[in-house]
Amino acid sequence: MTSRDAKIESVRNSSNQDEVIYTAKNDIDWQVRRVAVEKINDENVLKDIVNEELTSAVAIKAMEHIDDKEFLSDICLNHPDAYVRLACINRMSDESLLLKKDLTSLLDKILFNDPNDIVLKSVCENPYLDNQESLTKAVFTIENEDIKRLLIRKITDEDMLADFALNSENKFLRLEAIQNPNLTDLDTISEIIIHDSDEFNRLMAIYKIPDEESLLEIILRKPLHHRLPQVAQNTNFLSDDYFLEILNDGTDEYACQVAAAFISDGEMLENIVLSKSSDKIRADAIRNSHFTNQKILDELIVTKTSPEILFEAISKIENQDVLKDYILNHLQHDEITAKAISRVDGTDFLRDLSTHPDLGIRFEAVKRISQFGDADGILRDIALTEDNDEICLKAVSAMKIRNDLIEVAKSRHEKNIRISALRHVADKRLIYNYFKSDIAHSGEFTPAEFALNEMALEDNDDDVKIISTGKVMDKELLDDIAAGEDVNRFEAQKRLNSLFEDIKQIEHKQILSRLIQSPDKDISSVAQATLDDLDLWEDRLSKVNEIDDINTLKDIARNDFNYFVRMEAEGKLEKMLFHIRLDEIGLKSNQEELKAIASDGEFSREIRRSALLKITDHAFVEKFENII
Repeated sequence: MTSRDAKIESVRNSSNQDEVIYTAKNDIDWQVRRVAVEKINDENVLKDIVNEELTSAVAIKAMEHIDDKEFLSDICLNHPDAYVRLACINRMSDESLLLKKDLTSLLDKILFNDPNDIVLKSVCENPYLDNQESLTKAVFTIENEDIKRLLIRKITDEDMLADFALNSENKFLRLEAIQNPNLTDLDTISEIIIHDSDEFNRLMAIYKIPDEESLLEIILRKPLHHRLPQVAQNTNFLSDDYFLEILNDGTDEYACQVAAAFISDGEMLENIVLSKSSDKIRADAIRNSHFTNQKILDELIVTKTSPEILFEAISKIENQDVLKDYILNHLQHDEITAKAISRVDGTDFLRDLSTHPDLGIRFEAVKRISQFGDADGILRDIALTEDNDEICLKAVSAMKIRNDLIEVAKSRHEKNIRISALRHVADKRLIYNYFKSDIAHSGEFTPAEFALNEMALEDNDDDVKIISTGKVMDKELLDDIAAGEDVNRFEAQKRLNSLFEDIKQIEHKQILSRLIQSPDKDISSVAQATLDDLDLWEDRLSKVNEIDDINTLKDIARNDFNYFVRMEAEGKLEKMLFHIRLDEIGLKSNQEELKAIASDGEFSREIRRSALLKITDHAFVEKFENII
């Protein structure tokens, strides 16, 4: 049995209310105080504990034994501890301590006044918060997005939901409104499908289409055309035979496009593509996810085909040779060639296109190259040689190798390209230099790092100087810049400060000892101070254990800035208080507790000896002759 268990057992066995109240208010261990609270019969004392106790769990336990509804309502609204307020709110709701109208009124007050988001989220999830006027007002006044979403879930006014679903700039708030079961208006659902920029939101709106009749009403509205594929892929109310009848009738071109988008039979779709139907209908059939005939696509690309059909064929074709042949035979920039380039795999072909005279072709090639993860060398060459700023910037934005980016920033003359290259250089903390070797020397830097240093030191452009300085790994250079009067001196000092802050966070004495050996006086000094602080902290822990004054230990346990020192003082104080209380324990009723203390090696020799001297079980005492 541990010392805590012993104290808890003593409290549970006690019938003395004064002793229990004293323990509940004063014991250093919050778990002991919590057990003591359960034994208190006086509700006024419990109220005092709720108001004065600093540990949430103890205050909550006291609150759970109070039945004064007015007091509890005040706790819900005004207690300084959010967790106590939350627990009290949950209890008021779970145990139905108030009439529904009174509880709803209380929740309304909390909704508009509580500063804690955790409490507000719980209130919003409470089924008794259902005042529509309050919900509507709160959704416009509360800033927290998660809470807004919870409120929208509870709104029943369809006009309000439609307003959020169609007009909110936040896609997640729109989604909550879309998913709310009270939003059922087909006009609103149709508008969401047509206009919402988020694919998932549109999908959720599609899932709200309740039946075949509603689906037909929506899909036969001509403005829906560009969303037809998504609607078709996510509904199954209508059969292919229904759409085949529309195609056979052929009088309404838009209805035929709808049919081509919705048919799921691949053979039917192939017949549409090969038919003499309008280009729009044939294009919709190709776009249909159920159309998979690659042979037909290959033939469409090499024959005279309308731009609409050609674009859809290019978008789905898998044959790389056919794609490349098409590009080589159509080396003028247009939507179809751009789509073809975007589907090419392999960087060798794209490398050749990246030097083509046509700016559009070059841009599309670089755009595609930038999507590959292993094209750093090609991107570097493009960034160093490309004349067009937009194409060059596209290449730079996809580069990842530090040295290549520095080379581009050093070699190019255009400010926007140099700035972009430097901003894409990954940030590295100076402290890393001192983990690579015993002490970092400037001689270890690569040519690219020297180029970076030169830009930081002497570049003609102030912005380039400042950004370069923020990437420099040479501390000596940063010292020189920080000591000077140039525009980048503040950036240099900021970089140095980050190094010193990183050193201060080190808790390994061996690493600090290495840094103390640095010839750099600043690094050595900060490392030494950090090591001294560690030693001081350890020394303080040792000295805490030498303190015997209870008031001093209490002050340290409550107020010391260092967590570990506070914990050490609290542990020492707990043991001392036990020692003092030994004299108050009756021999006959506390023998088991005394044995537990005597057996606990965490107690001092003196405390265990005092316990042994009071134990009447001689066989037990003989086991501890070395202590006696």
